[in-house]
Amino acid sequence: MVAVAQAQTWVTKTTGASSLHFVNSLKAVDANTIWFNDAISTTAPPPDTGRYIGLSTDGGNTWANKLITGPSPSATIGDLHPVSATTAWIVSSGSGSQNGIWKTTNAGATWTKQTTASFSTPISFANVVHFWDENAGFCAGDPFGTGANLKFEMYTTTNGGTTWSNVSTAPAPLNGAEFGYTGKITVQGNNIWYGTDLGRVLYSPNRGASWQAFQTPAVDFGGVTTVGFTADVAFRDSTNGLLISDEDGISLLSSTTNSGASWTPIIPNGPFYSSNIEYVPGTANTYVSSGADLGSSFSTDGGLNWTEIGSDPTTPGKYYGTLEFLSPTVGFAGGVSQASIGGATVPSFSVLSGSVSLAVSESDANKLKLSVFPNPVSEVLNLKSDKEITGVTVIDLSGKIIKREKGVSQINVSNLAKGTYVVQAAYKNGSVENTKFIKK
Repeated sequence: MVAVAQAQTWVTKTTGASSLHFVNSLKAVDANTIWFNDAISTTAPPPDTGRYIGLSTDGGNTWANKLITGPSPSATIGDLHPVSATTAWIVSSGSGSQNGIWKTTNAGATWTKQTTASFSTPISFANVVHFWDENAGFCAGDPFGTGANLKFEMYTTTNGGTTWSNVSTAPAPLNGAEFGYTGKITVQGNNIWYGTDLGRVLYSPNRGASWQAFQTPAVDFGGVTTVGFTADVAFRDSTNGLLISDEDGISLLSSTTNSGASWTPIIPNGPFYSSNIEYVPGTANTYVSSGADLGSSFSTDGGLNWTEIGSDPTTPGKYYGTLEFLSPTVGFAGGVSQASIGGATVPSFSVLSGSVSLAVSESDANKLKLSVFPNPVSEVLNLKSDKEITGVTVIDLSGKIIKREKGVSQINVSNLAKGTYVVQAAYKNGSVENTKFIKK
């Protein structure tokens, strides 16, 4: 007899933000206290410039929205990290004095620049900030300096940012030309992972005191240097984690057991998404993935099997961007305020109902909707599913993409060497599903 767990669905909440404002960086201090800073759609009507903070102290049910004052109006507001309902830090990015770390102690009413994290050179660009408590923090940006002194600009503080100290051990950019991304930071305990445009993660095991650089299977973490390629990482402890990457519409998943020094491809079952991935604290091996307007799913076994998280039936559209989980029953997903995609209203913010600690049922979680025939195959492999298939990709067992066809539900594999391969079906709703086949 298979035990059935509580279903998992998102419940839509209204943030009160202006129309076409995206939740950008999303952080929860506890189950009640949630902060986000927003980003504005390029289609939002002028003179709206975005740059708001959203703050909820009742688990996302009601929100206060406050215009960020202090940073230059032309600066981009990037990463965010709160430690209470009143105290938080943000990153402003741009050129010269537009860069900086800013602190509020009055719930976002005012912000004060912390000038010793200078980010003031002509090539400085601030990206990320993290605090472990009200005193210990870390921030980082793109490389600065020249020649042998060219290195990523990083700072640490032990007094809440009153003074920041430059990290002398910061890594150098690969080939002298590499940069990080706003918000592309993952922290687990004292460990930091910081993604770059060349597919590397910069790794510190000790709150930024020392660094290593690891090449991942990803091409680019943010899609600026290589358009259409993005990635994200999540870790359940200091050594074990997952990397999810979107390679121009192809979703790939890898795991590591050594903090990211090496990666092993995973061939997942069920729907998974390649925009964001988050470890769920308090679980042995549960992760959640999201794909913006495509959907979201979770895995309780380290990425092998994935189960869709249901959408709020009162909201016809989907949008699950930045993720934040505190436990299997406390989770949040950023959306878009007062917006529609394809004519369907999407959530501005979502709160998890139920638990992601268990799949709906063991048998359902492991049941593939995708079938292939003939298998083994010598020439044309056909794919069948109850979802509309919009593309087919063949991947070898090392994770290398071998062949891709768009707008079809079959693929000719006659030129492949004999062996076992993975075929990935891309569905119209944006999710993907994998299964293995044998080329004879």
